[in-house]
Amino acid sequence: MTVLHALPKGTVLAPQAEAPRHHRGTDRSGAVPGARVREVSWTDFDRHVQSLAKAIRGKVDVDAVVGLAHGGVFVGGALAAALKIEFFPVRLARRSRDTGQPGVKVHGAMPRELAGRKVLLVDDVSASGDALRTGLSALVKVNAKAVHTAVLLQRDLGYVADFSAIRRDDFHVFPWDYDTRGNTPVEGVDPDTAGA
Repeated sequence: MTVLHALPKGTVLAPQAEAPRHHRGTDRSGAVPGARVREVSWTDFDRHVQSLAKAIRGKVDVDAVVGLAHGGVFVGGALAAALKIEFFPVRLARRSRDTGQPGVKVHGAMPRELAGRKVLLVDDVSASGDALRTGLSALVKVNAKAVHTAVLLQRDLGYVADFSAIRRDDFHVFPWDYDTRGNTPVEGVDPDTAGA
């Protein structure tokens, strides 16, 4: 049994009981027009992470997980715990849809401690692959020994990660996409200023 040490004493985690009443967020994911919106609960998230961990254990040997902020930190942290290996949350890039400019703008650096390590690079969604490609390039620069990629959601027409839990073009709303105070999708929140 995994114990979460980062939560304040007395905090209880529970799966989302219902879909939000007001969808204020904007689907900028590149999903196919007319695709369904699917909500992923914390329970679904855990099931997908455990499935990913099992697939990774059977195929590759890794000794560190890098989770790309924002959503990759949730997935990467959970995968690192399931695999019982070291976790590095990293904010490397902001997607073009966030800045309005084409391409990826690099904001950070990969930890030097990853030199010579076998790394699993993790993000929540693989669509264009810009963030994963940027992360792979940064890992090469710090001399990571071997790198594999994993995502929670793999778009059918997107960049193909080595491991994925969900393969669909439907738009998915993850548990971390909600403002916990009002249970509404977060729109226009900058992870840099929100503490991610």
